[in-house]
Amino acid sequence: MSENPTPPSAISPDLIAEAARGKPEAQDRWFRADFPCVFRLCLGFLADAVAAEDLAQDAMLHLLDRLDRWNPSRPYEAWRNTVVLNLCRDSYRKSAVRQKAEDHLKLFPEVQHLPDPQDAASAREVRSVITAALAQLPPREREAFVLRDLEHQKTSEVADIMAINPATVRSLLTLARRRLRGILGPALAMESRRCAGGSDV
Repeated sequence: MSENPTPPSAISPDLIAEAARGKPEAQDRWFRADFPCVFRLCLGFLADAVAAEDLAQDAMLHLLDRLDRWNPSRPYEAWRNTVVLNLCRDSYRKSAVRQKAEDHLKLFPEVQHLPDPQDAASAREVRSVITAALAQLPPREREAFVLRDLEHQKTSEVADIMAINPATVRSLLTLARRRLRGILGPALAMESRRCAGGSDV
């Protein structure tokens, strides 16, 4: 099966150069163009909407401070995704430490609850189901899945971003897809029945 082409970027090298030089209008255009993707990456990598919102803002500032370090010989998206991935990994490690400290209080239950059935038809609730499913993947599988299947990066690009070889990327994707099929199949079927007024008893 052939690779999906990477979607063309709306962020031109000229815009990045102007933003890096501190031009307010260029920085505003860059922020509005790039923030949706950065948030999507954070949401996928962290599988936590609240944490993703906070980190996406921080990531944009982090990227802005480093735009002058981007090498135009490398695709901007690959550079940006690498920066965001590293920030998310740092955040995930810190969260893991906090989670271990708070496990005895049961603040982070292992079972992710599905959204309120009354709101299951909305896009927001569907996103919550998917986010809950992503949260159950091991971090490296989640990273590979987000970059390859959600962001449509080529396998070779994902390998470069994650600093692993393409064969490992393919293995991680196989595992992630298998797990997600097992998680999302029953979850979405149950939400569909509830939305249609069905009963689970």
